[in-house]
Amino acid sequence: MSIFSSIKDKVVNYIDVYTRLIRVNVIEKTASLLSYVMYGLVVLFILFCIILFLGFGLTEALMLTGLSKMVSFFITIGIYFLLLLIVFLLRKNIVRFISGGIIKVLTEGDEKGEQDEKD
Repeated sequence: MSIFSSIKDKVVNYIDVYTRLIRVNVIEKTASLLSYVMYGLVVLFILFCIILFLGFGLTEALMLTGLSKMVSFFITIGIYFLLLLIVFLLRKNIVRFISGGIIKVLTEGDEKGEQDEKD
């Protein structure tokens, strides 16, 4: 009976360690993904500010060429609309790029493990 008890204890210990390892890996991947999402939000905010002030600068530059303020704003809106159209037409490439980055983040640890196994 002691042999079966010893085997049972080792199996229970193995399962416990394995479930803790899975939980730690899930926490690591989630934290890594959330940190990339937060980084992306900060970058998007900064990019939004840059585009906003570039629009104001473009409007002022067009006003200095002799156009009225309203015409300058409409030309700037037209340029923004063209940029939006370009982004819309390239949406599949953009989505693939972003999803590739997310997959890379989520499988980052797996690649290290595969390289260690090969060595």
